[in-house]
Amino acid sequence: MDGLGLVFDEIAAQYDRVRPGYPAEMFDDIVALAGVPAGARVLEVGPGPGTATRDLLARGFRVHAVEPGAALAARAGANLAGQPFTVDIARFDDWVPDGTYDMVFSATAYHWVAPEVRWRLAANVLAPGGALALVTNRTVEGGVFNDIYQASADLHARYAPEVEFGLSPSAGSLLREVSAAADDIGAVWEVAEPKSGHSRAGALFSPPVIHSYEWEAAYDADDAAALLSTYSIYLRVPPERRARLLSGITDIIRADFGGVATRRYLAILTVAHRREPVQDR
Repeated sequence: MDGLGLVFDEIAAQYDRVRPGYPAEMFDDIVALAGVPAGARVLEVGPGPGTATRDLLARGFRVHAVEPGAALAARAGANLAGQPFTVDIARFDDWVPDGTYDMVFSATAYHWVAPEVRWRLAANVLAPGGALALVTNRTVEGGVFNDIYQASADLHARYAPEVEFGLSPSAGSLLREVSAAADDIGAVWEVAEPKSGHSRAGALFSPPVIHSYEWEAAYDADDAAALLSTYSIYLRVPPERRARLLSGITDIIRADFGGVATRRYLAILTVAHRREPVQDR
């Protein structure tokens, strides 16, 4: 994880409050596709405040996490108190494994692991035949956020010219791109998480299975702006300019969108299994 990724720790409470979760059906599919039983040891990379971890625990897994942000790790510990959950404050890139795991899981975080080591690190901590399950939420056409972006184009140009937000793709076009990359989990992840950079798993993992889930969430004006403020492209903007931009977006949502912003998501799940042999780290 690079330095920008650690900025999320500075907004841990806001991140916990407004970042979306994932469809329950997806976690049922993880259980089926990963082929690991209840009680299995799962290593979660970048749990943040434990948003997805709750669903893993609800399905009987024992979760150990690696989270570089101390504030986020503390929130995860508090949110999941009394459950079979532990966390080390460390980057996965630097973490020293304490044994092997039945599954490595990461939700909208694995792109922060350095491309040159991310697949080797996962393979090295998995037991033979263990599963790597990666999930993310992508914003797609169907909500009103594209309209909000267009309505706030002047504000973006004035206060955040460095933000190249673009418009969200259709779910169909994104899934076609993902499907075209289905021979390698690294290629899939390059499409599913464009920030991840070019990296291939090669012979370390089997070709992945891909599932997707389209769903929608609604935010009031304040929470819609707060949600944007938790994304890395906005965290790059200096605080004073960012505050002016988000205040203007809040006003636009109230004035032009009835105070409610719907956001359509495509949750993408990809599961691959460790192949033999795996070379030492």
